[in-house]
Amino acid sequence: MFIGSVGTGTLRDGTQFIFDKENFSKIADVNFYRNKNNDEDAKSYIICARGNYLHRYLFGHREGLEVDHINLDTLDNRSENIRFCTRQQNQINQGLQVNNTSGVTGVSFYRPRNKYRARIKISQQEVHLGYYDTFLKATQARNVGMELFFGEYGRYNNVPQTPMWIRHKVEALCVKYQAYSLVNKSEVTVCP
Repeated sequence: MFIGSVGTGTLRDGTQFIFDKENFSKIADVNFYRNKNNDEDAKSYIICARGNYLHRYLFGHREGLEVDHINLDTLDNRSENIRFCTRQQNQINQGLQVNNTSGVTGVSFYRPRNKYRARIKISQQEVHLGYYDTFLKATQARNVGMELFFGEYGRYNNVPQTPMWIRHKVEALCVKYQAYSLVNKSEVTVCP
């Protein structure tokens, strides 16, 4: 079935997926199934009988890069939802971990200071983005850190526009971290 330029397919288990109408001829005669995963919270992917993921089948493979589903929905295989990226960029674009209690990645309440703490991880190294009086301010700081380090690949929280003082504070910490990483020869996305 097609609605405009979007096609909908149905797997044998009843699961529906979407794709670009222009790709219909590529998948019309191929059997697909959903990979079986015992962890219901884990992502599942559509695999064709030839052993290839649907997104790779449609968009190909680029050496050293991964395919990222921008909106995190692995059943949405439209070209506007697919991009090639590095492993680190792909890992940035993830939903909340199951052990998250605040509802926002990288923001938590820090009892010793009675404040909210914003953090971000760069190449498995934690970068402190400051302590804040409110959850909202810490979340805004986290968004600024995401923007500075990861740009379009960041996963952003829907919050009001960040006050300039928070932006300046996070930028200063970012530059400080960048200087540290250069001394220790770590790879880091360039900050302003």
